[in-house]
Order: sequence, then structure tokens, then C-alpha cells
Amino acid sequence: MKSVQTVLGPVPASELGLVLPHEHIIVDTYDVRRNSDGVLLDHQMAIDEVELFRAAGGDTMVEQTIYGLHPDPIGLKDISEKTGVHIVAGTGFYWEMYYPSWLAQMSTSDITKRFVEHITVGFPGTEIKAGFMGELGTSHRGITETETKVLQAAAKAQIETGIPIGTHALFTEIGLDQLNVLEEAGADLEITVIGHCDTNRDVNYSRKLLKRGVWIAYDAVGQFDKQTDERRAESITTLVREGYADKILISTDIAGRSRMVAHGGKGYGYLITHFLPMLRDAGLTENEITNLTRTNPQRFLAGK
Repeated sequence: MKSVQTVLGPVPASELGLVLPHEHIIVDTYDVRRNSDGVLLDHQMAIDEVELFRAAGGDTMVEQTIYGLHPDPIGLKDISEKTGVHIVAGTGFYWEMYYPSWLAQMSTSDITKRFVEHITVGFPGTEIKAGFMGELGTSHRGITETETKVLQAAAKAQIETGIPIGTHALFTEIGLDQLNVLEEAGADLEITVIGHCDTNRDVNYSRKLLKRGVWIAYDAVGQFDKQTDERRAESITTLVREGYADKILISTDIAGRSRMVAHGGKGYGYLITHFLPMLRDAGLTENEITNLTRTNPQRFLAGK
């Protein structure tokens, strides 16, 4: 199995251990949402929270804070050094509401070049390289022209670098539209995941995606405004029993103060301490849980 690019350099995929494939450690959405809950800029709190994840049995986090969400690769490097947790940094543009004004004027090839530079050279002013493209978002009722360009650019950059792609697809079946754009642009579905599938309560949506060969992420674990974790566990178990065990990723997509232990939340360890027992109660075996939390994300992140 290949190595995965982390903020501290390449790490053999088999050494990533238990992986949370969609999280945010440093993020700031206040510019758009005007809500202080979406501001995670306390560096020491981030270190403390990631250390708690490590203590719960976690080893690796994929940090999907990208343009529009105020990424901080240098901060991530420091956090990884101080906690011993592997951190994979994402690159990309979130979705149109969060886009910088200059993005609309960029061509698909220009955006592709930017992604490739982040992956092969490093983020601007650093030697820290991205190991992932995402979370690449769209509106949940349609995909705009600029969002289309971003998805197309990611597919082109993936062809050039072999790096995985992940999307942000809330509530509706917008992930199918995202998949259409990505597939037409040449994306490799073996290393492409449609995110937030568990925010759509209809498991048939997940089936539609899986039947086309793409990965799906049930990555809103612990977000009860979207659905209960018991229902998530039942849906995952159903899909595993239907033969899709090797195309599912699970994570918690924490991006708010209220979910931090320091603010009374359950923190990044929640999936390990609370959700995995629900999967066991739903009927999954230890080998199947290991596949979901270790084997699948390791294989996915290894890319091509």
C-alpha cells in the first residue's frame, strides 16, 4: 500500500491506524454564517482536543478546512508534532457562498494548476503538501458554473496526481449531480467520495451512488439535527450486508465549538466512544468495524 501525504510528510497508509476521514481542527466560518460556534481558532484548545482523540484510540485525521473556511497548514503541522496524531490537509474551494471574489474569473486549468501546486510543491509560503482534495462543495439544490469548474479542476488534478477527492453534499441527492460532473471530467471513482450521505435519510440515495462505483461517507456522525446516530448505524449495517462494506467511510465532521470537550461536547473521540458501540449493537462484527475505521480510509487515502 502506498504512502499518504500528511502535514509532516509521507506516511505508509498501513501506519495511519484509526482514521477520521472528514474533520476540521482549525476553521472559521464567521464571515458567512455570523455565528461564533463556527470559529475554532484556539490553538491550545485544538491541541488538547486532538490529544483526547489520541487517548480514545484515534491515530489520523483528514482536515478538510479549505479556501473559504480559513485553512492554516502551519498550525496543523504544529498540532500534529505536539500530539503525535497524523493530519492530512485538504485543498480546494468549499462552495460558492464561501468563494473568494477572484475565483469566478479563473479558468478550470488555472484552478487545476493551483490544486496540483498544493499537492506537489506545498501550500503558499510553505513546504506543507496537501494529501487530499476536499471538501469540495456545491449548493444543495444545484451546481453553479463556478462550482462546476472547481469539480472539473479537481478531477483534472486527480488525473495528474492520483490524490483522492471528497465532496460536501447536503440533504438532497445533489451528490449524484456532483458525481456526474466529476465522472465526465475524468475523476477516478475508486478514490472519490461523496460526502454527507447520512444527511439524506433515504438509504436508497446511498445505494444509487454505490451502484455507480463511488465511495460514500457517513461523516455527520453526532449531528442530531440531520438524523439520529441509531438510524445511521442501521443504514450502515444494511449497506454492509448488501455488499458495500468496502466503499463506506465514517467520520464526525466536527466544525463547531459546541462539539468540543472544552465547551461541553463529546469531541473527536465521539465516534470511537459512542458510535462504534452503536454499530456493534446494530450487528456489525469487530472485523467489519475495523474495515470501516482503518482498512477503508487507509486504502482510500493511499490514492493511485
